[in-house]
Formats: sequence, C-alpha cells, structure tokens
Amino acid sequence: MTRSPMTSTLPAPTLPPAPQPSPESGRDIARRARGSQLTRAAQWFAGIAGDPYGLLLRAGTDDPAAFEERVRALGPLHHSELLDTWVTADHAVAREVLEHPAFDGPGPAAGDPGDDPLPYRSTALTLDRAGAARLAALTAFGGPLLHVPDGTGAEEQAAAHARTLLAGLGRRFDLAEDFARPLMGPVLAGQLGLPASAHAEFARILPGCRHALDGLLCPQTHATARAAEAAEEAMAALLARAFDGAGADAVRARLVVAVSAAEATAVLLVNAVRALLAEPGAWQRVAAGPAAARAAVEHTLRVAPPVRLETRVARTGVTLAGTPLRAGARVTVLVAAAGRDPRAPEDAGPLGLPGDLHFALSAHLVRANAGAALRVLAETLPDLRTVGEPVIRPRSPVLRAPARFPVATAA
Repeated sequence: MTRSPMTSTLPAPTLPPAPQPSPESGRDIARRARGSQLTRAAQWFAGIAGDPYGLLLRAGTDDPAAFEERVRALGPLHHSELLDTWVTADHAVAREVLEHPAFDGPGPAAGDPGDDPLPYRSTALTLDRAGAARLAALTAFGGPLLHVPDGTGAEEQAAAHARTLLAGLGRRFDLAEDFARPLMGPVLAGQLGLPASAHAEFARILPGCRHALDGLLCPQTHATARAAEAAEEAMAALLARAFDGAGADAVRARLVVAVSAAEATAVLLVNAVRALLAEPGAWQRVAAGPAAARAAVEHTLRVAPPVRLETRVARTGVTLAGTPLRAGARVTVLVAAAGRDPRAPEDAGPLGLPGDLHFALSAHLVRANAGAALRVLAETLPDLRTVGEPVIRPRSPVLRAPARFPVATAA
C-alpha cells in the first residue's frame, strides 16, 4: 500500500512537544511493546487470509467501504475467527449492541485485564454504563461543569474562536492541522470552565490525546502509544490542579470530554467540509445559517461518521442476531456501514456518537462545535477549495483521521 501523493506546498505542521511518559522498567516496556506488535501482526495476518475485519483494521489509507460491504454480505453477524471478534454492518444489530445492557463497555471487565489484547488503552475511554450515566449528568448543558447553558451558547463560543483562528490564517492552509484541531483547545478549555491561566497548557497537551479512540481497536506504534498515554496523564494532572477540591468525578468527567470530543469533532468537521466541497453548490448553502450547518453535520454523522468502529465486550452471555455469545465475547459495530444500511428505517438517526459510554458526556458538544465551525468556515470563506489530495493518518481505522487536508481561498 502507498500513501496518497501530496501536491500541496504547505509546510509540515509544527506539533507541540509531547509530554514524557511516566517512568517504567525496561522489562515492562519491552513486554508491552511486544504485545502491541503481536496484536498488530494478528490483524495483518487476518487481512492476508482475506478476513474483511482484518482488512478493515489494517486498511491504512485505503477506502474501507469495500471491506465494510464484504462484512455486510456475510450476514447480520460475522465471526472473525482469526481475531475472535464478532462484527456487524447491520443497522438493527448495531443498534442492539449499542443499547443492550450486556454490552457494558469497550474493553474487558474490571479485574480482568489479562483478556485485553491491547497493552495500551486510554483510561478515559473505559467507562461502563453506570459510570457514564453518573458523569453525563455533570456535563449536560445547564449542568455544573459546562460554562455554556445550552447548544446555542456552545455554538456561539465555538464560532467566536473559529473567526479568531481564521483571521490569522493565510490564503492556503491545512484544514485539519491549522484549523480543526487547533480550534478544539480554546473551545473546550472555555466550555469546561478552565481558568484562563490553564488554557495554553490545555491546548498544548490536547493534541497528544488524538490517538486514544483509534487505540481502542488498533495498536499504535510504540512511540505513539507511549506519547498518547503520557499526554492523557498530563491532561489528568492539569485538570486535577485546575479543579482542586471539585471532586474526582468532576475531574474525570472533564477528562473524558476532552479526550473523546476533541479529535472526534475535528474529524467530523473535516469529513463534512470534504463532502460539501465535492457537491456543487453545497458549500454555499451551508453559509445560509445555523440550520444548514447543523443539517450538514447530521448528514455527515450518517454517511461519514468520525467514529467508524465501536467496540464492545459482552459482560454476560447474550444472544445476538440469533447467535449465542459467551461472556467476554468481543463485538465490533461498523458504524459507517450500519449507517448506510439500505434496510435501516428512513427516519433513523445517525449511529455515530451513540449516546452511551464515553460519548454520553461529549456528543452534544461534538455536534454543536462542529456545526458552528462549519458555518463560520462557509460564511468566511465562500470560495474555499481543496488544493491537494487529503492524506489519512496511518493506523486510524476507528476515526480514519485526516493527517493533511490542504485547502485554499482566493481572498
């Protein structure tokens, strides 16, 4: 496989220095690195053997739609024997997995870490349903943690930051690295109520957490995984200092929002812009007002969601699509494929960012912030166009995150 060629002359983006991971013995580092290599090798071998789920996990920059359709052709629930994972592209089965109480978390149950094939896993994204429900009450609009009373307030705050950021960009810039990702730092810092003195550090650390969602299913390189783990530790420490005395739940809730919302919002925004620019007249329609931008975001959540794969582990034995599953069975929902299932109800809402687990805390902010940023982009840059082939980040089967998306405007 080869990466898509880049024709843009944009300079390489400058990333903030990554936080350093906490001390760990050489033996532990070697063991964990070897575990990541073996898990990644298993995914590659499954793909070589023709398993469509293995091909999805190792797809890299390839368009995954063909592999998703191969899973759909195998029936409502396909068992990837080489990876011991049940996979579905069926809308009804996907909805059942995302809502059924038996599928209570994205990883092994507490106290059973030995069954986890991933030696590095974001601690912020391991909520069970009870924990998600408890913390979601804190991060709801009008709740005690958010410094915006409703969706309109969140959109106004995001729009203001978007205008400021755009004012400092030139005629050519990278939509992902120069706008979508940098926007999330100041927006989320304000919405989560961080003191102004902590905003710069929050924005510096946040990009290091971008690999957390992909890491739920795809082992990242050893250096990337260690840096991501260190970034999450640094973010947790910053929030604990900034909200000293607020309680563990208040700190944990803010951490979950920061890790789950930032990269998902950036990917959603880039996906929406890419689709709109490819359709004649669509970009100009979005500039008409907030309703058009919100509609574009909802459409993107259905056809090109920022979270394409959702993983769950059965906590108890359960029957799914007529198939008995044992406790501990892993199930992966192909969110993008299930969203375009022709058998789905016409009025079915998007499966992307389901209202449970870690996204119970951040889905409302993801939608509001992406919609506001999209509207400001269209209003400010009505002649925006792509000027090079987008590049997808390697090892990103969950997000299919853009590494580069070069754009330009005449003015």
